[in-house]
Amino acid sequence: MASKLLAGAERLGNDAKLKALPQMRKAAKKVAKAVDVVMYTAPAPRKARPCR
Repeated sequence: MASKLLAGAERLGNDAKLKALPQMRKAAKKVAKAVDVVMYTAPAPRKARPCR
């Protein structure tokens, strides 16, 4: 009896994971774009400080 309940719960969990995959894929694309911007954008040039 317990194994049937656990198997059913596991299947429901797997179904929920599969339904979440498109959302996860979309979020992963956003993160990849953000990392790309951070990694490959040149830093802003620094202003020269006047000599003292």
